[in-house]
Amino acid sequence: MLIDNIVFLKENSPILYEELKKSEENTNESKVILEDTKTSDKTLKIEKDNSMIYLHSKYNPLREAESIIDNLGERENIDEDTYVIFYGIGLGYHINVFAGRYPDVEFSIYEPSIEVFCHFLEYNNLKSNSYRKLDLVQCEYNPKIMEDFFKTIIKKIDKKIIIIDLPSYSSAFKENHEIFFKRFKEVLTNERKSLHTDYAFQKRWIINSMKNLKEVLSTPNIILEKKGEFKGKTAVLVAAGPSLNDEIENIRYIKDNGLAYIFSVGSAVNTLIYNNIYPDAACTYDPAAFNQNVFKTIKDKNICNVPMIFGSSVGYETLENYPGEKYHMITSQDTVAGYFLKNETGGAISIIQDAPSIAVVTLQLLYTLGFDNILLVGQNLGYRGKERYSEGISYNKELTDDEISNGLWVKDVYGNEILTNEGFNSMRHQMEIYIKILPNINVINTTKGGAQIEGTEFKELKDVIETVLDKKTVDKNWLNGNKTSYDKEYMEFQAKSMDKSYEKALKINKEYKLILTKIEKAINNRNYTQTENLYIKLDKELRRIENNDFYKTFILPMNRVQYKVLANSIDSLNEEKNPYEKGKRIVNSFRGFIGICTADIEMIKPIYDEMKKYINEF
Repeated sequence: MLIDNIVFLKENSPILYEELKKSEENTNESKVILEDTKTSDKTLKIEKDNSMIYLHSKYNPLREAESIIDNLGERENIDEDTYVIFYGIGLGYHINVFAGRYPDVEFSIYEPSIEVFCHFLEYNNLKSNSYRKLDLVQCEYNPKIMEDFFKTIIKKIDKKIIIIDLPSYSSAFKENHEIFFKRFKEVLTNERKSLHTDYAFQKRWIINSMKNLKEVLSTPNIILEKKGEFKGKTAVLVAAGPSLNDEIENIRYIKDNGLAYIFSVGSAVNTLIYNNIYPDAACTYDPAAFNQNVFKTIKDKNICNVPMIFGSSVGYETLENYPGEKYHMITSQDTVAGYFLKNETGGAISIIQDAPSIAVVTLQLLYTLGFDNILLVGQNLGYRGKERYSEGISYNKELTDDEISNGLWVKDVYGNEILTNEGFNSMRHQMEIYIKILPNINVINTTKGGAQIEGTEFKELKDVIETVLDKKTVDKNWLNGNKTSYDKEYMEFQAKSMDKSYEKALKINKEYKLILTKIEKAINNRNYTQTENLYIKLDKELRRIENNDFYKTFILPMNRVQYKVLANSIDSLNEEKNPYEKGKRIVNSFRGFIGICTADIEMIKPIYDEMKKYINEF
């Protein structure tokens, strides 16, 4: 290994360096062989299945590397907002060509073979100009490395990410190659989906939580009132999948005979009401304004005997004019309740974790309430023909041809293939995760033709009725109780503290903007010594923002995506060598962030004042 590489690895990847040292001490015969080419360059060949696979051309590896980067340039528009991952590096010919053509593009290298990596480090200097924009260097010396690598890379999500793999690696390291690309696609898809969800709902979650505090203070907390009370009982979790139509009479029989508690989730309440079945509770948590449409029929018909259990960050419109009883559960997206509320007995308030579907949220709730068995009905998590929902849902539409052609194929409960989409598939994965982590949970999936859900047992509902639901267990007055008594003194103290934090937030904003103005003036005057001192002050103001309760409770959660982008960009801003460009980029990034925060403080002030009125009344 080149001396510069030893120094580089000791400074930047000490654990990797120690693993490489162990590898060099291993005296086993190597299956990676170094060989001269026709052009006197080196290549590597690997023995696999009694044959040899060359990682580079055995004639002209440099020309091959140029061809790889030529093809890349034809396919992709590469600029400073691109982030490149080199998977499978061989002797690094293509990396050197790339760095010569795109000297300002940040990249990482990932090698699945520790032996190949050792050869790479003999012929490439990580401290040379070619590796000036090298961000991460990693070699797969154990399986966990890949997941750690992805976690770090995800921070670059605001850039376009491209993976460049040596073509030979799909044969030479077939299994590693397939696992890497499959996992990376999953990780990237999940992160982008999460970012998209956060961006779409980050403001709604907080505004809903502020507006809903009045409802939270005037309704019972279902978990505080009923936690663990349903031992020995069964809950039926009814979703709006197409197979719900097949089970209407079975559900009616369960309801009429009080054999189990029926919880509808999302739109399923409309199918049940359409069939003149009223569930024991309808559960809802969706933060979007559209969610009010789920309960339009109940409101229009003034149906009073369907209790609602709502997540505290649900779309506030959903709760307006709801004719039935209401009960709440505090959800993890609600930072407002987390700040103001404490149980009157001093105990912690249980939080239900947000999830991609109300079914997963309700699964957590039913487990917390203590139900022995949870039956899934209508939990298709996939399509049936062109159907996506059950009957009785006014906004139900048939699948389009595009949705069908872009669908995914998964196993159903019978082992056949059914069509689904990424949204349903994500819900299925989340449900499987919770089933796995909730101890001793017993979930029976009765959904005919639905997606197979790992951790559940499939049984038809009629068979479950005969074998499990053999007696009446439902108490019609199961939800009776007083509104939850939250600690009033604590709430009063927190409200006064928050008022002070609001005033401090306004002062921080002024100081923050003043520092940015001074930085801008200093860089225009080329006074870079002063700018470095001002960067320290700017960092202190950002820390003050992070520690301010008004920001922590309202403004940062409302701008979590922008805040994450700003935090992730700080390292690259500090790496900028040109002091003028560095200053300009810092001013633009930080000014943009404080601008949206200031606008949101002004926007939520009337909502904040209204919320304080609810608190004072309470």
